[in-house]
Parts: sequence; structure tokens; C-alpha cells
Amino acid sequence: MSWPGDSPVTTPQARRDRSRLTILFLSREYPPETGGGGIGSYVAAIAPALAARGHDVHTLSCAPGQATRDYRDGDAWIHRRGTVNLRLSRLRPHVQATASRLEAALSCYLEARRLDVQPDLLEAPDWMAEGLLLTLVGSKPVVGHLHTPLRLTIKRSGGTYPWTIDRRLADRIERLAVRRSFHLTSPSRLLVDDLARDNWFGAHAPGIFRYGVDAERWDGISSASSTEPLVLGVGRLEARKAPDTLIEAAGTLSHVEGLDVVFVGREQARAGPFSLQWLQERARAIGAPIRFLGSVSRNELRGWYAAARVVVVPSRYDNFPFVALEAMAAGRAVVCTATTGTAELADDSEAITVVPPEDAGALASALRPFLDDAEFASRAGAQARELVLRECGLDRISAEREAFYREVVANWEHRRKGRRRPAA
Repeated sequence: MSWPGDSPVTTPQARRDRSRLTILFLSREYPPETGGGGIGSYVAAIAPALAARGHDVHTLSCAPGQATRDYRDGDAWIHRRGTVNLRLSRLRPHVQATASRLEAALSCYLEARRLDVQPDLLEAPDWMAEGLLLTLVGSKPVVGHLHTPLRLTIKRSGGTYPWTIDRRLADRIERLAVRRSFHLTSPSRLLVDDLARDNWFGAHAPGIFRYGVDAERWDGISSASSTEPLVLGVGRLEARKAPDTLIEAAGTLSHVEGLDVVFVGREQARAGPFSLQWLQERARAIGAPIRFLGSVSRNELRGWYAAARVVVVPSRYDNFPFVALEAMAAGRAVVCTATTGTAELADDSEAITVVPPEDAGALASALRPFLDDAEFASRAGAQARELVLRECGLDRISAEREAFYREVVANWEHRRKGRRRPAA
């Protein structure tokens, strides 16, 4: 496969232009239309940041039923497209996970070819295997970026999602896309170690690149000293995010005067464990002062960060939750579990408090100092903002990724020249 316009660079002007990379992100998620989860939040931050550094940056979002649309987000281009339908209507209930990944991979392949874009490299997430066919064709380097593949979602679901044949095949498809990628990156060591134990990478050794957070987006939020004792959690209502642990911790803290615990995030299951009804019934049974608000807009979320005294990430597993970065950039301390990538940022300050997963007592004890003392929460929040801007400031992260992408392109070109070299 060759991309339109692929040809050797020969003119002096063309050689100067090589300092400007053309980068194509594949990402079904791109807020606000297609989700504000970790994948979408990452791409929505890094793509405009790289474009602002002078690169030609495009994001291709292929999602079922999505209308064709091309527009700019800052200096970056967003291309929204629908997906192909493999017409497996009779088999669909039995092969949903597999079919959706094959459709995602085929759609990204076809739409990437149709775009009037000649990328130096592409980046694709592990989830949904969107870059699979492009890695197999191999005419451009594909960077596989690890978020949380289906394998870990199932392993950390507490039995909510059993290993069906369909899910096993979908896992194989995602793993193939990762193994075929030219380079791999991950936002946390936690994720790399977990997947390495399952022999996911073969000879690959993923590089660790944190997510970057745009500080300016969270400027102007008042300190936690003026807040009421409100604990904020953000995430999907699913076992991996452990809203049940937060319910139990809220029940333990119910005697705290004025306590309000708010969990923002969409419902994942309509019935059974971790559905909204199931969680609400569990909260009522123990008298936990917790509210589940469903999804909110990004502007509304800013208001909830401003109202929170402390932000909690009680997850059973979370590779590098964006909510923690945003909370810290907004000047709020974070209480998280040891099985989140956020714990890797913890230092000697009070910005991040780390507790064991599924330990409601430890979670309640860690939250208590913030609820009892708004000034303490304010000091910890200031430390949190300083920490996240030092370690995950968008300028720093985008510069690191730019240098990495240049290395990828150079290595790719070197390998291709090596393949063309005649045998001695």
C-alpha cells in the first residue's frame, strides 16, 4: 500500500518542510460527540498541542452512525466518519465484540486512505484495534498507544464480564494490532507490567509517556478553602471504577456534618450489578450520602471540580485516569488506589494519597482529613497543581512526544532503506 502523493523528497524546500511532521491519530473517542473517556481526553489534549507546535495533525474518528464532518479544534483537524457494517445481524449477539473490532479496523483503513492526508506516522489505541489493518499493510509506521484493552477490562471487572469465545477472539484481535505496531507507548508502568505478564508485547518494549493536561483550561478555579465537604468521583458506572467501594466509604463517613458525595459518569449496564439502580439500592441500604448524576458536559464538570473539596479515584484498576490529572490541575488533591497509574505520581507532598483497592475503611480514613479541614485541603490542592504541571504539563508532554515521533519516523526510514539495500 502506498499513500497518495508518496514520493522521495528531493527539493530544498521539501527538505526544510520535513521538520513539520504530519501525524494521524485514530480515535473513535473525541469529545464532545464521541465520549470523554481516557482515550478521547488524551487525544483531545495532545492533538491540538502538537498542532500548536507547528505540526500537521489530524484525528480520524470512525463511530457507528456518525455523520461525515471535517473541522478544526485549535490548529488540529478532526475528521468524523461512520463505520462499515459487516451485516452479521443473525450472528451479532454472539460475536458483538469481535465484529465491532473488525468493523472499526476496516473503517479506519478505508477512511484513512480516503483522507487527503499523507502522514509521516499514525497512532492508534489498543482498544478496538482501530489500527490493525494499517499495521498489517505496513506502508507507514503505526504507534500503538496502550490505554486499557479489553483483556484488562474483563480481568478487572470482578466477574461482571465473563470470558466468552467472542471476547477471547476480540482480545486476540487487539493483541495482534499491538504486536504489529512499529512502536508502543503507555501512560503508566502499571499497565505495561500487567500486560507483560500476559505476554502481550512479544519483542516490543513500550515506552512510558504520561498524558498531558492543559493547565490553562483549569485556571481561575478558586481554592478548596471555600468549599463545603464534597467528595467528587468521576467515571463510568462499572466494576473497574469501584463505585461500590465509594458507597461503602460514604456510609462510613455519613456522620460528617454536611457531607456530600457525588459520582459523575454514565451508566454502563442497564440492569444487574453496577447498574444505576443496583448502586442506588446499595447506597440506601447503608444510608450512604451519595448522588449519581450521570454524564455531564465538560463545562459542567469544571463546575463540579470547583465545588469539590477533594477528588477520589477508588478504581479497582485504572491505567492513568485523566480525571486525576484534571482534578489536580484544578487545584484539588486526589485520593486514589494503588492500582491506578496516578499512584506513580505520588511524592512526599499531600497532593496524592494512595490507599489499597477495595478497602472502604482505608478510603474513608484517607478522605477524612480533607473533609475536616478546608485549609488543609486547599494546601494539598495547591501542591497537587504544582505536581501535575511539573510532571504532566501539556507543553512538556507534547515536546516529549514530538521528539519520540521524530525518532519513530527516523527509525522507520532507516529500516526501509536497510530492506532496500542489496545483499553484499
